[in-house]
Amino acid sequence: MKHYLILSTLSAAFLVGSVYGEDTALLSPEKQRYYEHQQQQIDSGYEKLRYDWLSPINLKASDTYEKSAAGSRDTRQSLSAGIAQDLFRSGGITYTIDYAEAKREADTIGMGREIATINQQLITAVLNYRKNALLLEQSDLKLKNTKIEIFLKRKQYEAGDIDITLLNNALMDQSNELKNNTSIRYALAQQKFEAAKLSDHPITDISVPTFALSQKEDFLKEGWDIRYLQAQSQSSAQQYGLIKSSYLPKLTLSADAGLLRYDSRELSSADYRGNFYDMGLQLTMPLAYNASAATQEAQSTYLKQQAEAADKKRQLDAQYEQSIARIESYQRTIDITRDNLKFYDELIGATKAAVDAGYKAGYDLQTLQNTNAIEKLEIQINEINIQIELSSLYGMMRHPQEKSL
Repeated sequence: MKHYLILSTLSAAFLVGSVYGEDTALLSPEKQRYYEHQQQQIDSGYEKLRYDWLSPINLKASDTYEKSAAGSRDTRQSLSAGIAQDLFRSGGITYTIDYAEAKREADTIGMGREIATINQQLITAVLNYRKNALLLEQSDLKLKNTKIEIFLKRKQYEAGDIDITLLNNALMDQSNELKNNTSIRYALAQQKFEAAKLSDHPITDISVPTFALSQKEDFLKEGWDIRYLQAQSQSSAQQYGLIKSSYLPKLTLSADAGLLRYDSRELSSADYRGNFYDMGLQLTMPLAYNASAATQEAQSTYLKQQAEAADKKRQLDAQYEQSIARIESYQRTIDITRDNLKFYDELIGATKAAVDAGYKAGYDLQTLQNTNAIEKLEIQINEINIQIELSSLYGMMRHPQEKSL
């Protein structure tokens, strides 16, 4: 069965909202404020790193009184501004700027991935809640059938038509279904708790769109984990260049300018009042014992993250195929159930005619009607199972309308 044909029985209008990606609209106010602050922190960190290569202008003021051992005295007052700015760092300035941009990209993707994961947890809780609500309906109908079965088996046992084993089996079926019913009710409560941990919105008020199947190429290209590892790898590459350049020659411009007042108590001819300035270039070449080790360590980090990104791509490829296999299985179950429903429609019609004519008991018709309703619910349950798989794939990737976030 082709991957992209198995969803033809679902709704043709796929409504995929960006609210389920990096948007925090469904999260608690505290979480929303936290992520707003996180984005501001990322932007501030970017500005700090991008212009880290620019040296500050140092303002200095002094008022000095000096007295020599020979008894001469003088005073010196000055106000100056100076700077020592690197003009060339063997590529380090470019690496600094590129590293700032790469780190901001990695941090932004990391935060987007975190928000998408929380939103996906919320979506999964909502879909599982709806699924369990249908399972509870199914269980209630099955319990109705077990009650009918017990009633009929008891009458047959009392009439001596069957032995106790068949009646006991019917009682055990009812007991097992009661336990299943209790478990489903607990699961519904659990999903409410899970949603309440993430959002102030009641789980019944959260709207979930119908998810479409993403192309594998898009899934692998836009996957959060892959993009994050690739962005980290790019950041490490720029950091490696930055570290390497720090052990290479650099050229620094030094400049100082200001006002000076010098008064000599002994020699008036030495007095000076006026401007002063100086300027020069300095070429330095650091000779560090651990230069090779530091650069190799940075390069190893970069290569490791490249390998992790490649491994993650293979893992996601396998995960995508696994999800497709599950979706195909759910779809086959739906097709089989639909075929069964055709048979039940015919059987119910014939049984109803027999009941109306007095040839059959109403219990037979009621059992068939309950079973028919159970099978219809089975289709809805498996459609939700498909949506759970699709939403999981959707939540693991970034989408075009979210790239600007």
